[in-house]
Amino acid sequence: MGVSQQIREGAVSPTDASDRTVSRHRLATGFYYGVVVALLMVYLVPIFWVISSSLRINENMYRPDQWIPQPATLDHYVNLFEFLPDWGRYLFNTVSIATLSTIGTLLSCSMAGYALARLHFPGRGLLILILLLTLMVPAQATLVPVYVMFRRLGWINTLWPLIVPAFFGGAFATFFFRQFFLAIPREIEEAALVDGAGRWRIYWNIVLPMSKPALTTMGILSFVGGWNSYFGPSVFLQRQDQWVLTQGLLYLNGRYTSEWGEIMAGVVLMSLPMVVLYIVGQRYFIQGITFTGVKG
Repeated sequence: MGVSQQIREGAVSPTDASDRTVSRHRLATGFYYGVVVALLMVYLVPIFWVISSSLRINENMYRPDQWIPQPATLDHYVNLFEFLPDWGRYLFNTVSIATLSTIGTLLSCSMAGYALARLHFPGRGLLILILLLTLMVPAQATLVPVYVMFRRLGWINTLWPLIVPAFFGGAFATFFFRQFFLAIPREIEEAALVDGAGRWRIYWNIVLPMSKPALTTMGILSFVGGWNSYFGPSVFLQRQDQWVLTQGLLYLNGRYTSEWGEIMAGVVLMSLPMVVLYIVGQRYFIQGITFTGVKG
């Protein structure tokens, strides 16, 4: 028997029914926040362990009870730059790859996404289907022909194999932009067409300025992917002077001994720019992934 029926039959007073509703709401809210806090702890424990390990002395590195380093030291951060004297070069390579590949992704995928969202041409549906199917193909499956192509171009041990493909689009980013552009009211573009604007001008002067949440979201995702990338650089960057930060950190993991304190310190330092990037763009990021940032 529902609460409203009980009220009509006089079994429960309106005050008691209101109290029951409030109690249920509080219980549901408490359960929700309890689950959120539990998940947050699961995600934060590895992060806290990495920070803790980077501040421990070597004698306490493998002690499971050393959540709070006693004593704490910054020697691993100092030694990191001594063990990796070319860290400046690694940083430059990493920033170059992450920045240029992000620019290429935003340009190419936003144009392709706009075309698939607004232009009508034969085979558009089939093209979208093929685009989605490519998401199921892992990068490792096409590694050999891609490597042969770049070797014939003479691009091995250069940054070009990690930058140029981004300017030719990607399936996920293209589909992401297409879905965002579909949420933009067509009336805005139709008004621009009536005023004599072409498709390129509409895309560049109207659609892109309205798509800051999508651009910010995909920019963050693309930059983080380039910043943390290891698979691609390990294949195409074989000379040590062309390495990125992830390759430099793996260099500290030797065959017979590993500098775990320095590795953890490097992980912390590599993570800081990503944390700052997310904090700065979190408002647009949330709007982008929920497709709620379109303003008419």
